[in-house]
Amino acid sequence: MIEKGELLKQISAIEQSDESVIAIYSTHIQHVLRYSTLAQDVQDKVMGILQRLDADLKTHKSTIKKLVDFIVKSGKDVY
Repeated sequence: MIEKGELLKQISAIEQSDESVIAIYSTHIQHVLRYSTLAQDVQDKVMGILQRLDADLKTHKSTIKKLVDFIVKSGKDVY
């Protein structure tokens, strides 16, 4: 079991970690592709995957925000 404050703190830490990792990874891959000798179609596929990852992150952030709002409004203090 976990108290509301601790749960919210852990959710926030996970969310920040997700954002940081994806931003770093995406930037790194884009730089690597700039100097890559991979075929253009392969580079396009990689960029498509990165764009999908970015879109998924936005959806994930929205879902996390709804979860946090629910927890904050909840009368429970233990989960």
